[in-house]
Parts: sequence; C-alpha cells; structure tokens
Amino acid sequence: MTGFRPRRVLSVDLATHELEYPDPGSRPGHPLARVLVQHGGEPVGMVEVEAPDSDVVRAAAERTWAELRPQLSTVLREQGLRPPETLADVGPDAPAPSPAGTPAAGPPATVTIASFRNVDSTVATVRRVLESAYSPFEVVVVDNDVDPAPLAAALGAAFAGEERVRWVHEPRQGLSFARNAGLAAARGEIIVFTDDDVRVDRQWLARLVAAFDAADDVGCVTGAIMPAEVETQPQLWLEEFGGFHKGFRRQVFDTGDHRHGSPLYPYNAGLFGSGANMAFRTETVRGLGGFAVDLGAGTVAHGGEDLDIFQRTVSAGHTLVYEPAALMWHSHRRSYEALRRQMFRYGVGLSATVTKWMLDDRRTAAAVLRRIPLGVRYLLSPGSKKNLGKSTTFPPVLTRLELLGVLCGPVAYLRSRRRARAVLSGRR
Repeated sequence: MTGFRPRRVLSVDLATHELEYPDPGSRPGHPLARVLVQHGGEPVGMVEVEAPDSDVVRAAAERTWAELRPQLSTVLREQGLRPPETLADVGPDAPAPSPAGTPAAGPPATVTIASFRNVDSTVATVRRVLESAYSPFEVVVVDNDVDPAPLAAALGAAFAGEERVRWVHEPRQGLSFARNAGLAAARGEIIVFTDDDVRVDRQWLARLVAAFDAADDVGCVTGAIMPAEVETQPQLWLEEFGGFHKGFRRQVFDTGDHRHGSPLYPYNAGLFGSGANMAFRTETVRGLGGFAVDLGAGTVAHGGEDLDIFQRTVSAGHTLVYEPAALMWHSHRRSYEALRRQMFRYGVGLSATVTKWMLDDRRTAAAVLRRIPLGVRYLLSPGSKKNLGKSTTFPPVLTRLELLGVLCGPVAYLRSRRRARAVLSGRR
C-alpha cells in the first residue's frame, strides 16, 4: 500500500459552478480530490485535482479542459449549447448557461429497497430517495431479516405519516427473494431496485424514468454507481477492477441495431450495469418471472441475479439502456480482507450465472459453449478490457481469487439450486 494517498470524493457541475459531496455532512480534509465533472447534471468524466474546496471548481475546469475537452463538447452539443472555445468558457467566472432539465413528473414509480440487518443505513437511504425531484413515486422497503421488529420500528419512527413509504417482510433470506417480494408489492408502472447502503442523487429517479423514452421497447434502465469515498487503497483497487459504473456515456443494448460488438454478447452481462441501480417496466420484469432465487447475495452462489435478469431482458427482445446521469454513490469495502472475499464471490457469482444459463436452455448452452474460449481469454489476458484498468499496485492475488471463484461457481450453483428448490417447496 506504499504511496497511496486518500482522496476526498465530490462532484462539480460546470454549468452551475457548484460542488457537492455524496454525503453533504462529511467533507474529508484530504488535499487530493477525485471529482466527477458534470454539466447540467450530465456526466462528463472523472478527474483528480489537488485543491481546497474554495478552488476545486476552477481546478476541475482546468483539468477537464486539458483531459476531457472532446467529452465536454459532446455533452454541450447534446444539450443544444455551443461547445466551449476557451478555458474561460467553462471556468467559475464563466456565465452559467441554463441547459434543459429533466422532467420532474411522469408515470408512477415504485422504488424497492432490499434491507438486511442494516437499520440506520436503510433509514438514511429512504430519506435520500424521498428527496428525489420526481413524482409520483412510492418506496417499498423489503425487510429480509428473520426478525422484522428493529427495522419496522425504525421506519415507523422516522416516517410516521409518510404515505409514500411501505414496509414488506420477506423472511426467506436471499436478495432475489427480497427483490421478488418488492416486485409483488409494487404499484408503479416503473419499478426501481436499489440497496440499503447507497446515496442517490436528487435527479436519480427522474433520470432513470426518462431513459425509458431513449429508444424503442426499453424494458430496463441501469444507472451509474460511483464511489462515495476513496479512503483506503482497497477502495481504489475496486475501482481499478472495474467498479460499478459502466462509463460516462449513455449506451443502448438490444439484439438488433444496438447489438454490442463483443463476441461474448449478450452473455457478458456485466457491461449492462449493476443491480443496486436498475429499473424495469413492471410488466416486463413480471413477464420474465422476476429474479432467480438460486442466484444473488444470501445464496451459495453469492451473486449474479442482476447479470441474469439483464441477459434475459435483452435476449427476450427488449432494449436495455445504461444512463450514467442516473447517479448514485456507494461506499466500497474499506479493508483488504473484505475485498479479497468480494473478489472470490464475484468469480463464484459469474460462473454460477453462466451455469444456470446452460442448464436452463439447450440453445443457450450451445451458444455459451462456443464462447468459452473467448471468455477465458477475456478473464486472463492482461490486454483485455477487464484487466486494462489494473495498476501496477493491484495485487495479483485478487485476480487469482476471482479465478478461483470462477472455478467454484458451477458446484456452488448446483448447491444453491437444490437449496432454493427446498425453500420454495417448504422443506426448509
């Protein structure tokens, strides 16, 4: 960990010249800052600067001009604005333009938050969601603990009289069980799934819903998940591993005109987004049968329920849109040991999901088998997109742990599948 310097994390909007921290009540004093640059709420990219808050807007503008000028010009053109001609056009002394905003009203939405023994953070997440600049919407909190009393009491105390907040208890433990319980309770035309430990932007919900009009037959929209802090080197390593965001430009995926060029497509479902920030047309995800209860956190398979539902959405003929302006922040695991466990579980979840696909459908199995050599190359090659972001400090053991997880995934899935069937049949 020699040479690591912690960064404070914040966003700067060059249209309004404002800066914002993921947690407004916490402003770390580190001189180095990792800055998400936006313009009118549209992400431009990430820069690092060394400046106090009083000068961070100017420093971020200068770095953006030096490193991200083409990206900034593209964003301004899409907003109907003239691209900047000089640094003075984007710095804190420039006049603030008024780009078009995101509609604050639309079809009714349901935000579901799966919670497991994380009472204080769940209450904080609900409070942030309720501040969303969108209407109408409701919040369904799904308590996945066997003992529902602590969270029920906390929600009742924090949101008494708040008709938009509902509580559901799902004692069968597993993230997919919890998400399916939220799906069953949802009243909205759009259903949004998130976790109990995120901090959402005020425009997050509005941006998710608006993106359903970005293309034809959009069945799913995913958003960006940015690191809320980079206080330890393991948090930085997770970002080098790929993090949870999929870039700063909107992407559209389907099996037709927007088919991705990768030969692994659509089985490289990690490129679609992440499960903590995803929305569906409610009728679409219900039509797909909801989430696979033999995948996901809380199962022997550890994860993959989001990869599975993304792939099934696209393969069923629907369009999936990744909308980076639908922004939230997440505090990554701080310790190296926690990151080691996370890497192993990622590997398990990945190959467990592929195993499910192969067992569920013969044609899918044949398609996956043809792609296995390419998949192995993607996992192992230092020049693959997956590995290019790893710095020289990235511990090789983390890569090996992920690969070990990949080897364990098929057996883990078979165990998880048997256990899920037993739970569904009421045998345990």
